[in-house]
Amino acid sequence: MQNTYLAKRERLENYFNEVSSDAWDKLTSNEPVSYVRQLVREGREKMQEAIIEKLPKDLKGTRILDAGCGTGVLSRMLDERGAEVVGVDISEKLIEVAKNRSRSNGNIEYFAGDMKEKSFGNFDYIVAMDSLIHYSPEDVISSIAEFSKRANYSVLFTVIPSTFALRTKLSLGKYFPKSERSPEVVPIEWGQLRQLEDLKINACLEKIKRIKSFFYVSEVWELANK
Repeated sequence: MQNTYLAKRERLENYFNEVSSDAWDKLTSNEPVSYVRQLVREGREKMQEAIIEKLPKDLKGTRILDAGCGTGVLSRMLDERGAEVVGVDISEKLIEVAKNRSRSNGNIEYFAGDMKEKSFGNFDYIVAMDSLIHYSPEDVISSIAEFSKRANYSVLFTVIPSTFALRTKLSLGKYFPKSERSPEVVPIEWGQLRQLEDLKINACLEKIKRIKSFFYVSEVWELANK
């Protein structure tokens, strides 16, 4: 299972460094984008708000891992609430963008590397927004289980729900120009997610919210320690 995670991580690293770093830089800015990308942008912004709303309003004294931080949008939102944030992403280019945009944020440290790197230590909360959606359900389950061992309170993570409508949209998406496409996302079913409760004793799994913005469909879940 670790081998499948590492193989996919390598492909994603190449994609986000060599193919789409400029596109993601633009997507997470205020610059005009295409209609499809605008829908994705709006969906991501709603998801960021849903995650922030689930966390305490005052995050002073808390340490949070932004796993797969990209250009650091969510990291900055957490910093503004007082959290000490460690943002990690596999793309060196996106980390550079994040650093440049976060010069006025004093409580964020950014690193290029594996979001599951254990040397970063333990955290009060771990957030993985859209950073696991390209991996197999088995790798998602094992990654969340690993995160939960290092989170004092909870892990907030997003998945792509497995629905007929979404599978149809994903099929249609293959016909869009390559410049409009992202790496393949992997839907996951509720029955697969329930394995987390079996793997993590004294933990509660809860769906927080589903965000739908046509091509952006994602759910945020919380695995909280009891």
